Amino acid sequence: MKKRLVSAIVAFIIFIPLIIIGGVWLKLAACALAVLGMKEFLDLPHNNKRPKYVDVIIYAITILLVFINEKKEIYYSLALLLPMLAVIYCNDNKKYNSNEAFKLIGMTILIGTVFHEFLVIRHKSLMLFIYLFIITMLTDTYAHLSGTLIGKHKFAPKISPNKTWEGAIIGGIFGTLCAATFYYIAIDSNVNVLLLLIVTLFLSCLGQLGDLFFSAVKRNHDIKDFSNIMPGHGGILDRLDSIIFVIIGYILLSGLF
Repeated sequence: MKKRLVSAIVAFIIFIPLIIIGGVWLKLAACALAVLGMKEFLDLPHNNKRPKYVDVIIYAITILLVFINEKKEIYYSLALLLPMLAVIYCNDNKKYNSNEAFKLIGMTILIGTVFHEFLVIRHKSLMLFIYLFIITMLTDTYAHLSGTLIGKHKFAPKISPNKTWEGAIIGGIFGTLCAATFYYIAIDSNVNVLLLLIVTLFLSCLGQLGDLFFSAVKRNHDIKDFSNIMPGHGGILDRLDSIIFVIIGYILLSGLF
């Protein structure tokens, strides 16, 4: 518990000033987090032993997707094309094959797009950035507390045995109400309240599904955490699993904000 608390404090000390300041320093931090998240995926056990140049290609494309604002379609095309061409160049099915290439394409686009969108949202509005994080933090917090105290009915026992329907529902309710209240007070008091509650609840549910998705990935690879970069918390993908899906939901619904 002490280790977990210290890690959280250190993370807050580092990232809160960067989020407030924004600009190039936040861009560099987002690139670093994206690369670390991608490394956690590349280092998963049971993956084939890829040639090192494949990893270099993946890291380079991830950084470009996060950092570059103009002509994004070029870099998405590279993310699609280069991992597939590497299959032909490698010519060794046991080291690197088409299945591996498709997994890397999907993860590269996911990580690159989400961390780029972090920057877009922060540039658009610090308060909007905070609103999205409030959804995930309070949903996770209340889901954990209520699930521990009164949870009886398992939500997804084969993926995450500790999650319950009681925790999911109470976490969704409190996460939605608190985040929507923040949005109404700090961002736009003229917003349609019913629409705000529906959108926020949808994002809260997506966040919980993101947690389950990455839990399923870990279970499929027989690991507890993606890494130990944050002692007591796990890795980048462990800490940002919910917000990754919330950002995807925001991209889908951005026209409503």
